[in-house]
Amino acid sequence: MKKETKTIKTIKYVDGFSESVWKSLVVKSLRIGWVQGIEESAKRLPPSVVKDLLIAGIFEDLFPGSWEELNEEIREINEKDYYNLCSHETHHGRGYTNRFCDMEQEAVKNGRAMGYSIMIDTVRVKSNLKYLSARVFNCLYTWYKISPKDEGVKRTPFMMEFTGIPECIIDSHTYEGKVLGRGALLLSGHYFNHRKIGEEVMKNGWENIRNMVKNGTMLHVAPSEKLF
Repeated sequence: MKKETKTIKTIKYVDGFSESVWKSLVVKSLRIGWVQGIEESAKRLPPSVVKDLLIAGIFEDLFPGSWEELNEEIREINEKDYYNLCSHETHHGRGYTNRFCDMEQEAVKNGRAMGYSIMIDTVRVKSNLKYLSARVFNCLYTWYKISPKDEGVKRTPFMMEFTGIPECIIDSHTYEGKVLGRGALLLSGHYFNHRKIGEEVMKNGWENIRNMVKNGTMLHVAPSEKLF
């Protein structure tokens, strides 16, 4: 009888949390503009991991308004200039989020193949970005198709002191969130969450969302729920 073998994934912990939580902190911190959230993650994760996550966030969240702004954001990531990186307003505060979300099915259908082509034929020529993970191609495709033209729109970075991991970071993308049975939270990056963030930020700016992070609210929201 053939012996069955099972591979058990080892969960790596850093300062009491799995690596997946620290990665989640990078992604959500860029989304809301939290400088210390990125800085604290960068102390605990390999530099290449932080860089890849932030570059992915350029296309999922920052949505640069020109090729020049894209290069500026790449430079800020390379130089670990997280304050200025977090000062770029995202698509949520610039009126692009509904279009971003409306393109979900198109991006899922075309993103991988056309994203690769866009990366090779255009992005590598017009920017300082020479590599991009294939998992970002959907957002790259959406950004390229929408082609925002509002370079230089800024927001005030979120300067909350880091005293620990906020509950809203521990979602279903993290090991701990899976163990706790948590699904998508407001900052998780699903399309319906992006749409809710966009509606709130266009109406009231980032203050309410940031206050909920500051107050330790889990920001758990289903597609049909009204949060604000």
